[in-house]
Amino acid sequence: MLRIDKVAGRDTLMESEIPFLKVFKKGKVREVYELGAYLLIVATDRLSAFDVVMKSGIPHKGVYLTKQSSFWFKFLNQKGYLTHFVTDDIAEMAKLTGEKRLCDLPWLKGRAMLGKKAELVPVEAVCRFRVFGSAVPALKEKKWIWDAPEIDGEIKEGALIKNGPIFTPTEKSETDDKISFEQMVKIVGDKARAEEIKNKTVEIFRIVNDHAQKTFNFEIADGKIEWGLHGNELMLIDETFTSDSARFMPDKSKEFFRSWLKDHNLKGQAVALPDEVAMAVADLYAAQCRAMRIL
Repeated sequence: MLRIDKVAGRDTLMESEIPFLKVFKKGKVREVYELGAYLLIVATDRLSAFDVVMKSGIPHKGVYLTKQSSFWFKFLNQKGYLTHFVTDDIAEMAKLTGEKRLCDLPWLKGRAMLGKKAELVPVEAVCRFRVFGSAVPALKEKKWIWDAPEIDGEIKEGALIKNGPIFTPTEKSETDDKISFEQMVKIVGDKARAEEIKNKTVEIFRIVNDHAQKTFNFEIADGKIEWGLHGNELMLIDETFTSDSARFMPDKSKEFFRSWLKDHNLKGQAVALPDEVAMAVADLYAAQCRAMRIL
């Protein structure tokens, strides 16, 4: 059922509904529909943190995420990487697929992406240029299971990894458990493919971070991308370098919200956000889009 709530007086899409399309998958934030040879990926305004979806959303969040993802998919396509991105223009989607009824859904505008189908690789490809979050205790407690990072001085939040980015994968699951490269090989089932995933992920993080610093004056501290198989080729899927999937410096990601939850002893709980908190998150996401000159 289509559900549009009001948050701070603004429409906030919490559930999408396209009755003439079959649901392929529903994630924490996105709903995916089958559309002929393609998938239609709809970014709602839902917000998740610590593997829990909140009871209320962030106005226009799905639009901001789609703008960010579309930009980086197009950028990486131009750099020669295969991605699932086809278009984020509703009229073009209708023309390509023949499904003109998409143009009759005003709430869909700005938050939908047409993508090629792929077989999901069940690994989240995470890279780190800096030490944040769980990386700090992992290093301090000698529980680091990946390539050794070179860090000058104290191991602390924000410390620069001189030989970054370091590839630090997790398993694609509800809890995103950390896995070593050797464990990833077992999951993927092929060492050469695992090495390809690692190498291409590191390449992409370097290329994107270099462009972000030189062109937009921000840095990617860490983040994750996802891969699928299109035929026998690796193809970038899902979302890329958004305020949900990456941490920026200066920070304009959902880290502010994670900190708010921890400060209020609400970590792991599904809560309804106060309007001022929801709008603070919305403002950060919008600011990241402005930094990228796409808003």
